[in-house]
Formats: sequence, structure tokens, C-alpha cells
Amino acid sequence: MRKILNTLCVCVLVAGLSIVTACSGKESANVAAVVTENCDGHKLPIAYVDTDSLVLLYNYAQELEQKLVDKIENDRANLNARAASLAKRQEDFQRKAQNNAFLSESSMQQQYEALLKEQERLQADAARIDSENMQSQQQMMQEIADDIRLYIEEYNKTAGYEVILQKAATIYISSAYDITAEIAEGLNNKKPATTTTETK
Repeated sequence: MRKILNTLCVCVLVAGLSIVTACSGKESANVAAVVTENCDGHKLPIAYVDTDSLVLLYNYAQELEQKLVDKIENDRANLNARAASLAKRQEDFQRKAQNNAFLSESSMQQQYEALLKEQERLQADAARIDSENMQSQQQMMQEIADDIRLYIEEYNKTAGYEVILQKAATIYISSAYDITAEIAEGLNNKKPATTTTETK
């Protein structure tokens, strides 16, 4: 589940604004220098977010993840209990059939069909629950991705960065450009979790 949250923002955070090299008198040979410094020798207005860390720091995302994990575990426990009960009843049926303990052939056939229908229901329920949990997972991922994207757009109205990158999309970038903690703090203030969630 952690991997799910760690990868949900793969394409969300890259604000694809072009870096314009507008220094008068600069030749194309000097473009490489402009990538790290502007005309005044200061850092360019760019930043990056480490999405792996951001999702871990975003308390609401962790809360949603834990709720989904708890639901999946509860669903699995219920299905396992039903499967164990069915298996025991099937064993009892086999033993009675071997010992000719049924009152009639019709009675044996009815119990056999009942067990078969219960097995089919169990399989259908398991497939339905898996599908529902998958859908819940996708909705959770989309909600968190939207939260992050919308907050960064709002944040940048005053921050004024020209480009906000995802760290994983870079080969190398100085930690001086890291705004992950700022974004996490802003997200947590804007949409706090309803319960305290510990990072796993």
C-alpha cells in the first residue's frame, strides 16, 4: 500500500513552464550557465517536491491509506472465516456421504447443491469486494493527487516559481530547491487529518 501512495503523484507535480533565458547579449554557448544561475548570479525561480516524502508527511493521505488498509484486512478476515466455515461443512458432507449417513439420496443432493451455491456466493463476494477495494484505492489516489496539485497551484500564486519539478523526474538537483516540507505543512494546515496517524 505504501508503494501505491508513493507513486500516485508521478505526473501531477510537474508544472511545465518554460525557463526563458532572457539575458541581453548572451550567446547560445552560455545557455548551460543560465540553467543554474540567472543574469544576476542568483538561483533561478525553480523548486522541486519529493513526492515519496510528501505523501508520507501529508497526514490526511496517511489517514486515508490506513482506513483502506483496515477495510481490506477486515474484508479478508471475514472472507477467510466464511471460507473456513464452508470448508468444515464440506468435510462434514464428505464424511456423511462416505458413511452413508444421509436419510435419502435426495437429502444428500440437496445439501450438496446448497454447499455448491454457498461456494459460488463466496467466490462472487470475494471478486466483488476486490473490485470495490480497487475502486476505492483509485479514488483515494485521485483525491490525494488532486489535493497536492491544487494546493501547489494555490501556493505558487504567491511563491512565484516558474517551474516546480518532481524530484524523481530529475537526474540531479540541489536540495536548496526542495520545498517538500513547505508543501506538506501547507497541505496539513489546509486539510488536516481527523485522527493522528503515525508514519509506518
